[in-house]
Amino acid sequence: MSGRNELLQAAFERGCLSLGRDPSQTSMEELLRDLTDAKQRAQRHLDRNERLQANFYEHAPGGLIMVGADLRIRVLNSGVHAVLPVVPDPIGRLLSGGVPFKPLVEVILLAMERGARQTRECVAGRFDLLIRAEALEDGGAIAVIADVSSIQQAARARSDFVSNVSHELRTPVTSILGYSETLLAQPEGLDADTLLMLQAIDRNANRLTRIFDELLDLARIEARLQEMDLNEVDLRPMIQDLARTWSETADLRGIRLKVELPDLPMVARVHIQAFDRILGNLVANAIKYSPSKSEVGIRARMAGSRVVVEVEDQGPGINPAHQSRIFERFYRVDKGRSRDVGGTGLGLALVKHLCLATGAKVGVRSNPGHGATFSVRFPT
Repeated sequence: MSGRNELLQAAFERGCLSLGRDPSQTSMEELLRDLTDAKQRAQRHLDRNERLQANFYEHAPGGLIMVGADLRIRVLNSGVHAVLPVVPDPIGRLLSGGVPFKPLVEVILLAMERGARQTRECVAGRFDLLIRAEALEDGGAIAVIADVSSIQQAARARSDFVSNVSHELRTPVTSILGYSETLLAQPEGLDADTLLMLQAIDRNANRLTRIFDELLDLARIEARLQEMDLNEVDLRPMIQDLARTWSETADLRGIRLKVELPDLPMVARVHIQAFDRILGNLVANAIKYSPSKSEVGIRARMAGSRVVVEVEDQGPGINPAHQSRIFERFYRVDKGRSRDVGGTGLGLALVKHLCLATGAKVGVRSNPGHGATFSVRFPT
């Protein structure tokens, strides 16, 4: 009996201390009343937080869905119902059964597997969607679904306009180029001034043709008219083949191509033609802007879950003020020098959009007078 009384007394004292009361000046009835009031206040506070949380989920912009570590749906707001197929009473169901939309399931599984944010663009009926999923500390995941249809429609309209204009302008330029090539094929009947003018016409018509071709390529990439299926490939032989392809151009300019590759396979998920275009454009730029008797380096290494391929030159470098804009269409760091070395002004824009279409990331490090290093991170 005494043991029970001691336990009751200890519980009484703990209760008083939790409320900041003096046990010697508090009765059991007062303690019970105060503890009941405290419990009711805590319950009201909890209920209010739950209502706020429910309102946040419900009125969050776009769709929001949360799953547990067992992939059962915990939270699903009306925004998900608006854009995706959802079965009745989805809460508590497995994700694949409650929301039978494969891209959503895949991106959430990938976020849980890698423990990092994952993003995917997809189409669901008449909606263009952007899904972002992130793993939670308890092993589950949360995904936000945004309807980006209006943005994609605007992008497609711009892409269609560029494509149509490029196609229409390409036809007369092709005609001009044909006539100039015909006349230049018989230079003996031309005086010196006429020959110079025809060579300028031919040179600029060829440049316009390259610009139109690259604008059409950009339009196709942006509109996703070209499927960018990714394959797991060892990048080392592809890099070596590309270096051999550009070695003659480098030799003609007195530039040495140096390739540094590890002995171990460098397997990444790439679109083979896109990889050749990305690295080819970077190597072409490096050769174009490097002085004679200098070196262009091509390297590959692992960085976390990605393979990083770098192209380094010993050219004039890029001022930090320009580095955020060099991947824009027709942006020139040095307009006078760009005209001297030729080019379309679209090479780096193509690199950027090909990277976006294939899950790669491109960046640049440079200081004026110390060359530039372009790096591309390919997913594994």
